[in-house]
Amino acid sequence: MKVTSLVFILMCVLFTFLYFTTPQFLIDPRVVMYQYETAKQQISITIEQKTLPQLVNKTVPKYTDKVCPEGIDVVWLWVNGSDPVFRQQYERSGKKSGEGRFRDYNTLQYSLRSVYEYAPYIKNYYIVTMDQIPSFINMSRLTYNDYKLRIVSHKEIFPDTSVLPIFNSNALEVSLHNIKNLSSCFLYLNDDMFLGNTLSPSHFIAQTGKLKIYANSWAAPDKERMQKNIWHRSVGYSNERVNAIFKQPPTKKHSYVSHHCYFFKTSILADLEKNLKKEYVKTRQSKFRHDDDMAVPFSHGAYAVESGNGTYIRESNYYYATFTGNRATNLKTINNIKNKKPQCVCLNDALDKATKDQIDKETIVLHTFLDQYLPRSSPFENEVSL
Repeated sequence: MKVTSLVFILMCVLFTFLYFTTPQFLIDPRVVMYQYETAKQQISITIEQKTLPQLVNKTVPKYTDKVCPEGIDVVWLWVNGSDPVFRQQYERSGKKSGEGRFRDYNTLQYSLRSVYEYAPYIKNYYIVTMDQIPSFINMSRLTYNDYKLRIVSHKEIFPDTSVLPIFNSNALEVSLHNIKNLSSCFLYLNDDMFLGNTLSPSHFIAQTGKLKIYANSWAAPDKERMQKNIWHRSVGYSNERVNAIFKQPPTKKHSYVSHHCYFFKTSILADLEKNLKKEYVKTRQSKFRHDDDMAVPFSHGAYAVESGNGTYIRESNYYYATFTGNRATNLKTINNIKNKKPQCVCLNDALDKATKDQIDKETIVLHTFLDQYLPRSSPFENEVSL
């Protein structure tokens, strides 16, 4: 009897000890969620970003695999407009442009960081260049675990390389689907775009399998806007050509897609070229932008909708702003990004009217912000802080 009582007392002592020393998540799993939510409100940007990729990897919905069985890749167009060789080729072609058109203030580095941070399910990175190498890239480190980076020359994607060099982004965009080994689905970014928050494949793909085509309030053709610049005229022209494919009236309207993170299917891009061969050849031959260039982001969206493979959705949680020589305006832009944490951000270079001193100072402001917002290096950088 005494032995039984002693055993009972020892068991009680042991249970009490284990209860108060065992991590609470082993006792009550709800504690994990509470601790996570509490920490999420308190932790800094740096710590929060380091935990996000694990969360994203676990939340990739299965239905997106049916649309993108090969996974999702990412592609950038990039040019170093400060390169003397590029300058010489550009000026030899007989046309001048504002500095901001090709100015490189190293935003590509942060764009890569943002994809690595907020879309870690993307494993293959492609940078399309005019045989240039971004200075921050470590060419001996183009593979890291499952992540791979490839520098793609314009020569690799143009069927007729005699038209090169090309300074027209439209001509490059109509050739993106020619990238060797590119996945059937890919995210396309300009070097002034970056992700500001978690971006799941479900952001672009509905449960029905249709693509979500994010659009703003504008619709083509818009005669008033077409009088303003080449870009609007090329959108209007592209609208007419897509309508022709589906035997629709040339003036049937389609929405402008958001100038942010573009999500493309290579099959749609290939179908566009198949149906518009002459238009594609002409666009590729245009060294500079023309009214009758094919505007790929718009055309891809309109074709997806007309073919029943996509649906327009009003853009949300996207942020577009210009970076100028005005410090107050730039700080307001930075604060908006910090507070809103949009999924996609486009910071367009509008420094042409600024002095050299203003440009230098505001570039430092921009880099300081981006270093704080995206502190973790991508695997391909010279100085890596994984």
